[in-house]
Amino acid sequence: MGRPKKINNNTGKPFRSDRELVEQFQINLHLSSTARKDHTKEKYQKLMMAAATELWEKYFLLRMKMRAQLAKVVRDNNLYYPELYEEYDGEAWDKFINQMDGIRLDDVAHLPNWSIYIRLWGYWRSMNRDLLKKWFDWNINTTPIFSIGKDQGKESLTNIDVEVAKKPTDIEDDLNIEINKTIFWESIDKLKEELTPKQKKLLNMKSSGAKNREILSELKINNKLMKEHLDYIKHRLDKIITQVSKQKGVEINYSELVESLGGA
Repeated sequence: MGRPKKINNNTGKPFRSDRELVEQFQINLHLSSTARKDHTKEKYQKLMMAAATELWEKYFLLRMKMRAQLAKVVRDNNLYYPELYEEYDGEAWDKFINQMDGIRLDDVAHLPNWSIYIRLWGYWRSMNRDLLKKWFDWNINTTPIFSIGKDQGKESLTNIDVEVAKKPTDIEDDLNIEINKTIFWESIDKLKEELTPKQKKLLNMKSSGAKNREILSELKINNKLMKEHLDYIKHRLDKIITQVSKQKGVEINYSELVESLGGA
């Protein structure tokens, strides 16, 4: 049956797909920038903003979840920032709009169920970090806990500094694992497009836990050749993971990804 579609509360109809909304945004952005007449430009701008607003509303819950995470860190550290919610939504909108034109739909054309979720999560996660640093620097409540060396007034660690150092994941979304899994499997799919039939079979057998002697026998290769194939596969997978993660606004490499998923 598949997952039920989200309903747009403003229209009562299902939201359009992320791909369609991004495409409409980009097409109308281009048309508005090249239009000569003001009324034509205005028409395309309205269509562009309609697509953006629909996608913005579609990810309302993600935005509220990440805003709540940021607010919790602010509260836990007794920070005072009266414009927190107003500034957050404004910053979130700016990040949202700025990244829309940078999406290369051709790069995700092979993914039938592509969504902007991971990319948006990455941008808003980065924004949370930037806002926290800005507010920490601005807030006057930075009482030193202890000092380093003899220049006590200059090299002090504050309660906020220590809190951030101790809890670097306070503003991380709890969907890290799921996002990393998505990056991994999308990278595997891209990798398989490059591999020879024998390399694909080697990868599949390794993934299913087959022993080396079984692989050597099945593929009729020796240890040296198997190692060469595996080294190539790992090298290409590392490159592809870096590429895919950057497209989604997440910085992660092969080793970090494997570690985050509980690998060796």
